[in-house]
Amino acid sequence: MKEEPSLQEFSEATSFTSETYYFYPQTTTGIFTRGFLRYRDLKIPKIEISPVIKFVLTKLAEGLLEGTHFGVFYFLYLREKLVDLIDLLKLVKDYIVTKLMWKRGVLFRPIVHASIFSLSVVAIFIGGFFQQNQIAAVDLTRATDSTLTMGTNAETVVPTDRPRSEIIKYKVAAGNTVSQIAEKFQVSPETIKWANNLSDIDSLHPGEVLKIPPVTGVIYTVKGGESLASIAKKYKADAQTIVDFPFNYIDDSLSVKAGQTLVIPGGVIPSPRPVSHTPLASSFSSRPSSAPIYKGGGWMWPVGGGISQYPSWWHPGAVDIMSDVGTPVAAASGGKVISVQRFWYGYGWHVVIASGSYTSLYAHLSAINVGVGQYVSRGQMVGRVGLTGRSSGPHLHFETRDGGSAINPLRLLP
Repeated sequence: MKEEPSLQEFSEATSFTSETYYFYPQTTTGIFTRGFLRYRDLKIPKIEISPVIKFVLTKLAEGLLEGTHFGVFYFLYLREKLVDLIDLLKLVKDYIVTKLMWKRGVLFRPIVHASIFSLSVVAIFIGGFFQQNQIAAVDLTRATDSTLTMGTNAETVVPTDRPRSEIIKYKVAAGNTVSQIAEKFQVSPETIKWANNLSDIDSLHPGEVLKIPPVTGVIYTVKGGESLASIAKKYKADAQTIVDFPFNYIDDSLSVKAGQTLVIPGGVIPSPRPVSHTPLASSFSSRPSSAPIYKGGGWMWPVGGGISQYPSWWHPGAVDIMSDVGTPVAAASGGKVISVQRFWYGYGWHVVIASGSYTSLYAHLSAINVGVGQYVSRGQMVGRVGLTGRSSGPHLHFETRDGGSAINPLRLLP
């Protein structure tokens, strides 16, 4: 067997040098192994490349290499900038969402007005575009038999089921009493008395104009140095109810400004003499705060405490139960945990449990002890009372729904 040639012998046989580039086509049986020929007698023609072609090929190779490097670098650069842009857009989105959530009360009217104005402009523009040359001229100076004559009515008719945000004015008619007017607008007689500084609710005069608040309670203008807590204490109301009333426009900072007008649902003006008034949904319940959790029946109280806010049109399907921070919160009914959220606005830290067609929500928690998909039994601890989110003080916001529709939880609780 012939020995393999050395690298020196291979170089001498092929005139291979580091200064000259050669092309070695395979013309007979043989292969390159470990950088030199395997067979001594292999005949390979030598092709010498001219310096010009060598220079051109060298420059092409260098250009291709530099272009590849530049392309890779530029791709990585664009990817980095795209990631930075996405992160920036996410930060802007989070900032806008946070501001809108915190300022949703203050921005409610401007956003609604701007939206209605924009839609009106678009409707007028589009309507005019499609209705060009399609409107027939009509002589409006002549009355025809088809003209409708409407009678005038000075009395404003307000639907009883429509929530009101503003104080309306009512002109007293002959024979009207405060009780009749209060029943008409679904507020207490004392509410009308306080809003109009009436010394005697039985002394009304025809033609007199009365201010009618939107709900039973007190209308109050904030003075300098006052807070929600001090105002609620002054008028024996619940601070959380004042916060939850949507037309008070209180943001998640829960701060009020001097000169701001507040509706205090369920508020009572102190009087030196007893004043009879209709019991309000937002008044505290007589159940003591130390009452044990009831465990009989299909549902149970999730926590012991007095009820500071009952269901209303602005607080649908929910009660607020006063309790100390850290008090255990139990599942009012057994079921599956379908949602666990930790927000710093709105409901704050909260849990939602599905029990058949019913769902129960436990909000403003300071701790959560369950996870999504977990099954819990009635009475099992799901968290602890707190004041996270839109909360003026420690309490449990307990909300129930049936098929997605809000229902009064007192219908389910014993």
